[in-house]
Amino acid sequence: MNEQNKREKFRRITADNYERVYNVIYRLINDSEEAADLTQDTFVNAYRAWDAFRGEAQVYTWLYRIAVNLTKNRLERQGRISRTEAASLDAPLDTNEENELYLQIDDNSMAPVRLAENRELRQFLADAVSRLRHDYREVIVLRDYQGFSYNEMAEILGCSLQAVKSRLFRARSVLRERLEAYLYSNPDAAGRR
Repeated sequence: MNEQNKREKFRRITADNYERVYNVIYRLINDSEEAADLTQDTFVNAYRAWDAFRGEAQVYTWLYRIAVNLTKNRLERQGRISRTEAASLDAPLDTNEENELYLQIDDNSMAPVRLAENRELRQFLADAVSRLRHDYREVIVLRDYQGFSYNEMAEILGCSLQAVKSRLFRARSVLRERLEAYLYSNPDAAGRR
């Protein structure tokens, strides 16, 4: 492929994937300027490596892997990846793949008080996700925010399918614990249940 064709193809790839890549990075680091820089770096690195792309993965999966790795590297350099928080490996398993929990999309026809509560809950969940260990935050963002399959996530993260499922279960367990603590420590919220 000549240089002109390569540039044109990559312009289309960038246009088709820029916003999704930015959103993943933003959810991982919660900083819009840093996310914009990392998104640009992702596409620059991808363009440089385009000739080595063998097409074994889908283009967007390949781009997400570059984005996730760049983000992880940047956070490690900044010392922002917390390695102190961990879910217990001895905790009993109380759910399986068929009983996954999903966030409900709110109905805009609700009363203003209910809308305010939902907005507060969404903000709490966003904050809770941003405080997760980096490897847990990655799987939550890729699965629950971006809708990737487990196989795609394993490819993006460069780990086994079982590792993806395990991390996702543990990440959701941590979020569930935080959500329970939030809901039950708030007397108004607990009283309306």
